Amino acid sequence: MIVRPAQVAGKLYPADADDLITDISQNLLYFPVGNTFPYALVVPHGDMTRCGLSSAAAFRHLSKYYPYINNVIIIGCASVGSMGASLPICDEYSTPLGRVKVAQRYMQSLALFPFVHKSDKEHFKSTAIETQLPYLQTCLAEFQILPILIGEMSLLDINSLLASLPLNRKTLTVLALDIDRSEQRCFDHREQQLFNSYLNYIKSENRHIINAEHLGMQNGLNCVNLNYQSYIVH
Repeated sequence: MIVRPAQVAGKLYPADADDLITDISQNLLYFPVGNTFPYALVVPHGDMTRCGLSSAAAFRHLSKYYPYINNVIIIGCASVGSMGASLPICDEYSTPLGRVKVAQRYMQSLALFPFVHKSDKEHFKSTAIETQLPYLQTCLAEFQILPILIGEMSLLDINSLLASLPLNRKTLTVLALDIDRSEQRCFDHREQQLFNSYLNYIKSENRHIINAEHLGMQNGLNCVNLNYQSYIVH
């Protein structure tokens, strides 16, 4: 059993489990319960003190639908210079809230693509996957994850990868992207390229994307101080 330990607990989010749950719960309660069944969430992956509310605006939409979701695909950008799509070798990810299993069955099918490889080195370096787990562990019951880090890839390969992912009401996709709320663009150009590819993909699937904090603003909450943008895809 190979377990990826928490790399940024105490740095990007609290290392103490009680403090972590308290912070996440407070952020979630800032927003009303969503009425839209989410197909996917687009959320930031930085320091919880800076982007926790933006993440909560999206994850709050899981409140009514958590019993139905037991698989989560988490997609982020790999490190500069990485080629293709990277899957982890590890069996589980660990956070202060416990361990999360990696969906080995789905990984085996994805590994058949010539542009997909396995690398714990990439997944140990990246924080994009780990920073989503505490919110998922708080908002969902039992679930497993399919973590994917995207490096340099052709548009055709990205579309092939996205089209091969499981599509059902038990599966949620989480895109870990730091998007500047004022500019409506990713801070990193590689993340923007991934976001553009995903927007084209969901358009072809007749999906719609909306600002995650839209309901909060409708209910009179002040979201003007949020620096990061999050979205709901339905």
